[in-house]
Amino acid sequence: MNVLRRISGIGILLLLAAALGGCPQHVVQIAGEILPPKDYRPIYMTSTITLDRLIEMRNATLQRHTEAGTGTAADAGGNGTNTMMPLAMDIRSVDDSRYPDEVELRAFVYDTSGRFVMGLAPPYFKGPGEWRERWPHLTDSCAGEAVPIEDFQITEVRQDRREPYALAFVLDHSGSMGREKILRLRTAVRQTLNIIKEGDQIAAVKFGTRSNVEVPLTSDTGAYRRGFLVENIRPPGGGGTALYDAALVGIDEVARAPAGFKRAIILFTDGEDGNSDAQVEAVHRAAREKNVTVYTVAYGPANEEVMRNIAAYTGGRMYRIYSYKEFPYVFADIYRALNNYYRITYRPPQCQGVHTATVSIALPELGYDRLSASGQYDRSLFTPFDEIGTVALVAIEFDYDKATIRPESMARVREVADVLKNYPAMKLEIRGHTDDRGGDDYNMKLSQERADAVAAALAGMGIDPKRLSVKGLGETQPLVPNDSDENRRKNRRTEFVITSRGE
Repeated sequence: MNVLRRISGIGILLLLAAALGGCPQHVVQIAGEILPPKDYRPIYMTSTITLDRLIEMRNATLQRHTEAGTGTAADAGGNGTNTMMPLAMDIRSVDDSRYPDEVELRAFVYDTSGRFVMGLAPPYFKGPGEWRERWPHLTDSCAGEAVPIEDFQITEVRQDRREPYALAFVLDHSGSMGREKILRLRTAVRQTLNIIKEGDQIAAVKFGTRSNVEVPLTSDTGAYRRGFLVENIRPPGGGGTALYDAALVGIDEVARAPAGFKRAIILFTDGEDGNSDAQVEAVHRAAREKNVTVYTVAYGPANEEVMRNIAAYTGGRMYRIYSYKEFPYVFADIYRALNNYYRITYRPPQCQGVHTATVSIALPELGYDRLSASGQYDRSLFTPFDEIGTVALVAIEFDYDKATIRPESMARVREVADVLKNYPAMKLEIRGHTDDRGGDDYNMKLSQERADAVAAALAGMGIDPKRLSVKGLGETQPLVPNDSDENRRKNRRTEFVITSRGE
């Protein structure tokens, strides 16, 4: 059981106090302002601590319990359980942009004071034992099958070794925020600017009904600190919220960074979009095309589902907060998480569906035989952000010169069926293609029969045939020239095209 879920009552208040830098009474006032869920336990990254130091602290605790007679070294808590250092583990981002060759996870091990635990992987690993013994398990699960990953690499990344960042703060200044909260928001961002690493590039965008680039992307610390004022700020116009338009502006700003920079935006809002010309699909598409990670901060009545999806489908993370007193902590946490993390890379199993990557670490000296965390990435045929006209190619093989689907390809057909079941209003066109061997009429007929066979297989898996249309295109639309066996194989393909999302 996660150690955080075993802390309740006064423990929750103390955690809040530690996270927000105040006393328990201060935390009670915060909870009364915007009531969070009962199990709300915010822990923000504040600093770092070495594994050696944590082991020293636990051993000192065990020794005190033994000398006081309240327990033994094996039962130092005096209540039948071993004393454990209160630790947690997260996977805060997943980068699948290089799939299927590689997936990258960013893992964090930290204590309940928000201190990142250092020294658990090369190049900073310090025993005892081998570093690989600390990371015994990594699995990648998709379509109900958990695949153990034997070959994976882990690197501890610290501030002095990480890539430079281009980071844009995209901040809601709509009427619902009000002057006081806008001032608190800007104060929090201003405080975060003071911890930005030299060499990183920073931009700031504020938005209401319209968007304003307050600070164009720059690495000049003086320029972005002078440009981002706190007082005497005028709203960017109108009382509405053009969230998606503003996100696109932020993405465009960080996309201007030179090669070698990691790109990210922090998108903050207290509501949901009602004024953008763009749709949320455009945000997802732009972020993916320009390799921008989006971290979202949902405050107050913000639409959590939208904010969570934007973060998840761009490799970022959503932060859900309930008080303006959390503003400085959440921004600092996001930036600190860019500076210290464990990078885990591996070659994933190929599966067109939602993958869950689970990694475990062993810290027996601190009371944990296994501490685990999971992260997800979606390699489904289609995602919630794909528009009408989006085309996906599926490797469905047929018997030679026939329209009979080979048994080993039925798993690919089931993946298509799963997508259609996940999106019950979606409709697809199935397009069959051949290579150039055979006559034109023959190839047109064969491609039509193969598309019909796929539609029949999907109907047999419970998909309403009315949601499917079929088209045989023969050899008329080759992907590559039909000048080799390999190219002909690529041209013999089945495509699926979104014709309606039914929304």
